[in-house]
Amino acid sequence: MKKLALFALIVLFFASCVPVKDAMNGTSRSNNSRRHHTTASKKPSNNNNNSSSNNSSSSTDAVYIASKEYLQDNSDKLTNYCLSWIGTPHQIGGTTKQGVDCSGFVYNVYKDVYDIILPRRSADMENAVKLLSNVSKLDEGDLVFFGKTNVNHVGIFLKEDRFIHSSTSKGVIVSSLEEKYWKQNYHSCGYHPNKRKKH
Repeated sequence: MKKLALFALIVLFFASCVPVKDAMNGTSRSNNSRRHHTTASKKPSNNNNNSSSNNSSSSTDAVYIASKEYLQDNSDKLTNYCLSWIGTPHQIGGTTKQGVDCSGFVYNVYKDVYDIILPRRSADMENAVKLLSNVSKLDEGDLVFFGKTNVNHVGIFLKEDRFIHSSTSKGVIVSSLEEKYWKQNYHSCGYHPNKRKKH
């Protein structure tokens, strides 16, 4: 009976050590087969991701091209300045062409084009302008604000229904106020008195 118990203990000891040894050496068959299976199953999804990424990239490129063409067709000091910003990626708190958020972009435009220093936040920018009753009263360079309840986005009105802004998904682009999203999220619009005096 003692021999049987001793034999059982020895078997249990070796059985418990084998997986530990394999794990330390990275040679566990179950891990290897699982790793191989995972790699094989990932291949199709990677191809799909590349495909959707390529489609997204093409769509973004088309937006940049359309934005540049619009600005080139409406050449003046404002649009010439904005042209060099098209495609700048969105970055929260950013103020440079390496990355810029919506209010950072507007801040730069007003400083460099109109020699006006605006507050840094979009909500504070709204407080710094004279509000207009509707977008039909906007002049080129005036500001448009967005947000369901509070202002959380700002852009610069161009002409017709177009405005330029730093979108979170595509960076600095030209968009239309008639797009469903912007219509639904429109908050207010206004002009800075010093801009209209100078221009």
